[in-house]
Amino acid sequence: MCSRKCIYLLIFIAITFTACQKEPVISNHDYKTLGISAHDFLSSSVYTSLQIQISYMPGFQPGPQTIDSLTSFLNTYLNKPQGINISEKQIAASSKESLTLDEIVEIEKKNRTVFTNGNIITAHVLITNGRYVTNDVFAKSYWNTSLCLFGKAINDNSGNVGQISTSQLTTTLLEHEFGHLLGLVGQGTPMQAYHKDAANGAHCDNRNCLMYYNVETNNPGSITIPELDANCKSDLKANGGK
Repeated sequence: MCSRKCIYLLIFIAITFTACQKEPVISNHDYKTLGISAHDFLSSSVYTSLQIQISYMPGFQPGPQTIDSLTSFLNTYLNKPQGINISEKQIAASSKESLTLDEIVEIEKKNRTVFTNGNIITAHVLITNGRYVTNDVFAKSYWNTSLCLFGKAINDNSGNVGQISTSQLTTTLLEHEFGHLLGLVGQGTPMQAYHKDAANGAHCDNRNCLMYYNVETNNPGSITIPELDANCKSDLKANGGK
């Protein structure tokens, strides 16, 4: 039979264990359908600033040129009078060479620490050390405020003779995937004129546009980041953007 002292000790241990457990992250504004927050990103009617968290695995931290280019891109189209802030943190490497979408989601939920609240809308960027399960996918946006870049796929297709630089490819992919968070093309931001590539989902039919479906390999000799075309710019402006 357990003594009274023993019972008190068990109660104390139970309370302590419960107090130390990490509560699951609950977000009322994130982890939702891709494109649903397009207007919130673009306008200042609810959210006046944007906080981006980049969680990268060892060896895959984006360079300062990429961060500067992304910031400039977003400032061009988003109405965020209180600014855009980007933070970076290194996270543990994955032991897997390729990741499924469910595994990407699990990694994000373990590492994401910024969430949409008050007048701040947030986005989370995950940069992995491996590939996606589909080898020809270099990056993927999957929730309203979430996207992922696949580091090994990027490295294998950049930086060599006849290829674009790794910095340029990373920047292009980041801006392209943010375009999807902003609802392009026809996925949360209504089209002012039809320009959707019917064969390739939510992408622009202009091969010179940033939102072209294979923008990452479309022009390997180019030394500039593709820009949004007139149709995509018009869509963003009509949905609350600049």
